[in-house]
Amino acid sequence: MFVENEPEIFITFFLAMIGYAGLTITLLFSLKSKIPVFFWRLITIIIFVHVIMVWTYSYDWQFAHSVRNGYSGFIIFHSALLVILISNMVKDSTTKILIIISYIVVTTGAVGAVFRYSVVEIYRIPVLFFMLTGAGGLLFHYLKKN
Repeated sequence: MFVENEPEIFITFFLAMIGYAGLTITLLFSLKSKIPVFFWRLITIIIFVHVIMVWTYSYDWQFAHSVRNGYSGFIIFHSALLVILISNMVKDSTTKILIIISYIVVTTGAVGAVFRYSVVEIYRIPVLFFMLTGAGGLLFHYLKKN
């Protein structure tokens, strides 16, 4: 288990915020049809490091710790990572779909987390900002398309 004021925990969740911001930016670029591949791969590395740090500092590499708050969070957290990783290995058209899916999955988890866990409540405003920015971009894109 972790103590909230440890620097490792701050870095872990600061990386999550950078990853979410980068995911949102990538989503918005992908809606314009050009995926910034180098940027997306850099963000993917940041997200992967965040996940490794969560397993290290929050879960202590114990599966029982990773599901202590339920299986749904575990599934959301890891399915998002899987979709993000796969999005870097497929063609652009599929990458765009996977980025949209990963944005929706990550947003679901991030919004829930900032209202449920005190360790990340400091990120409520930025998470809500990126949620509204990405959702607004998606809505605008699909309304304009139709």
